Amino acid sequence: MWKLVVSSVMLFLVTLGWGDRGLTEQVPAPRGELRIVDNSPYNFITVTLNVFEHLLDFEEEGKLVPRLATGWRWVDDRTLDLTLRQGVRFHNGEPFDAASVQLNWDENTRLQQPFRAGQLLNFKPGSRLEILDPYTVRFHFPEPDGTALVKLSTMHIGSRQFHAEHGWGEKSW
Repeated sequence: MWKLVVSSVMLFLVTLGWGDRGLTEQVPAPRGELRIVDNSPYNFITVTLNVFEHLLDFEEEGKLVPRLATGWRWVDDRTLDLTLRQGVRFHNGEPFDAASVQLNWDENTRLQQPFRAGQLLNFKPGSRLEILDPYTVRFHFPEPDGTALVKLSTMHIGSRQFHAEHGWGEKSW
């Protein structure tokens, strides 16, 4: 009998939402934005891998495929043009365009991957991005870089709002 009483009380508390809110207090409506509440670096990795989009990606067979970029063309062995997908918007309504890529490129090259395995994803000093038009960017590399497309496939693309409110790097989290 005692187990039945305890179980009933527990069920009653769980059903009512045992917490710090009163029974008539409204729960705030979700705003539809990503809000990081646990600043653990492990959560940051999970968020970036599951939330942020990339310019390029690999399909299961290892073939490089377009994502936010619709195509690419090597102009010469040190210059790469990327055509960007038009009509894409971030979760908050901001448009995705060449300026978005520039912002993320600047942050990516400023921070540099600090870990030995990640250092392979860093672009050489002197690498730069040029905006040709709102949906075309050109990458200039100081020397031929056969891994440039792979490196670009790992660059997370965040909105202007994300960079203003959070940014990349340990000090931002």
